[in-house]
Amino acid sequence: MRLQSSDRFLLAIVGGSILLILVAVVIVLSRAEPTYRSGTEPGDVVFNYLLALQRGDYEQAHSLLSPTLPGYPRDAQVMRSQLRSLAVTQEEISYAVIDSRQNGDRATVTVQATTFFRTGLFGSSTSSYTFTVELLQHEGSWKLIANDDWRTWQWCWGQEGGCS
Repeated sequence: MRLQSSDRFLLAIVGGSILLILVAVVIVLSRAEPTYRSGTEPGDVVFNYLLALQRGDYEQAHSLLSPTLPGYPRDAQVMRSQLRSLAVTQEEISYAVIDSRQNGDRATVTVQATTFFRTGLFGSSTSSYTFTVELLQHEGSWKLIANDDWRTWQWCWGQEGGCS
């Protein structure tokens, strides 16, 4: 039995679709999870802070805050409760450090946040914005002292009396 040209065409479409599905599955499964950076530069510290928040690792994130903040959260649990309502752990947000500048014991890091939206079965879109994070060198380590991003920072940490 010989296949007609329309049957061969249909078979090619089905085979191509299966191949595309297999490639997509391999790509998704082989995508590496982000890991903490071992560097101690300001950009590394900011990257680790944001990754810790996304993972819900508030102990790590809290350790990167400067204890000189007027409203410094007394521990990681307090920090978690203060950030809980800000939707910090959304997996649909990706952060990339795009610039880092040092000036003595101070540094400014610019971060690009990209939010991924799913609309319908096949639709998706992205939205990006940038924000800055300020750091201070404290006892030989860079620590966060300010952050423009409402999802990853509480404004009251910079205020006397904190978030009470």
